[in-house]
Amino acid sequence: SPRVSAPRADTARPDADVPARTPEPARRAILGGVAATVGAWSFPGVAEEDASVSSAASSAPARGAILITGANSGVGLSAAKQLAARGETVVLACRTPKKGEEARRAILEKVPDASERLVVLADAGLEMTDLRLVSDYCKAFLDSGIPLDTLVLNAGIMAVPLGRTAQGHEMHFGVNHLAHFLVQDSLRDAMRDRAKLRGVAGRVVACSSIANMLPGALRMDDLDWRTREAAGKYEKWAAYAASKAQNVLLTDELARREAPEYLVANAFHPGIVTTNLVRYILPELTAENRDPEAERRTPQGRAMSRMGIRDADEGAKTHVWLATAPEAGEVSGKFFVDPGVEYPRGATRDQLVAAQDWFLVSENDPLAKELHLPDKFFEWRTNANAEKLWTRSREMTEPFRA
Repeated sequence: SPRVSAPRADTARPDADVPARTPEPARRAILGGVAATVGAWSFPGVAEEDASVSSAASSAPARGAILITGANSGVGLSAAKQLAARGETVVLACRTPKKGEEARRAILEKVPDASERLVVLADAGLEMTDLRLVSDYCKAFLDSGIPLDTLVLNAGIMAVPLGRTAQGHEMHFGVNHLAHFLVQDSLRDAMRDRAKLRGVAGRVVACSSIANMLPGALRMDDLDWRTREAAGKYEKWAAYAASKAQNVLLTDELARREAPEYLVANAFHPGIVTTNLVRYILPELTAENRDPEAERRTPQGRAMSRMGIRDADEGAKTHVWLATAPEAGEVSGKFFVDPGVEYPRGATRDQLVAAQDWFLVSENDPLAKELHLPDKFFEWRTNANAEKLWTRSREMTEPFRA
């Protein structure tokens, strides 16, 4: 199978939360150049003993890879499967190489001709609960020389009990936002360099949720929930909602910082998807407990569909659209609820109904403008909040940046 072997950072870690770190500007420049200039490349030619990649320059380099975090289950797995079926090369970024290989085999059962287009890093897993391991994965990816065109920030947790990451961050903030911030921050330079040479913008795609509308969930003065935890006011749904707002603020700020001819960034709501994310709240709706085809033949199943409850394949359609559609490469800083349907601005009631998200208030509904809906639900979505979140995230992740 096409696996890329790359040396990992020393696994012996210091006790301190912030590791000793030697600056690597020359290494980054070399790796960025390799990723940018690779034009003709093929994973079968990358042996485990020889991880070199062809660096033949081309005025129009070949299409690069799409990296998906959390590609071993749920909508991430479905998106990887659909992208592979479209002929894309997909890097399966999972918690462990074993999970990545399991995902690869599952996709090959559905897309048997995708063997050479599904890639798992042999010696690195993307463990989102530890920024050190996230950094290790990003370094391994850069060392592999794989040219990256699209980064899909998909991995996540939802409404889990109070917990903290290896660095002490609240779990939703740490996994859903901070780990993804580090991933894009570590790989973005190589993506931009490649886009400049290729003449096609790279893409960063973040899987958010309409749960980001929950009022009061995002507090910029308490990102890690220490104050609210001490007051006995931790609430897992609010923590999830805050992290989903942070996903949008991340792509908003990326769109502000990056020239759109080199990098575009957008976020989206995949719908209410009955993947294993719901295992803590609606165990009867987890993927292994459902038969979507049988459900569609029942009144209850049809009602679920009308409410916007989707299976993983349905939920992945906006992943695929944002990662591949030509028109999606020409917009940046948007939040979508379906392919081409931006929310809250621009979405009509008819489009929301067609997207099976009819329960969301449209700005064209009666009294919506007078009540400042649905924009009122997005009062947290400001340039000031996006910039402040970026600054705080950079401070928290800088010691680990690949």
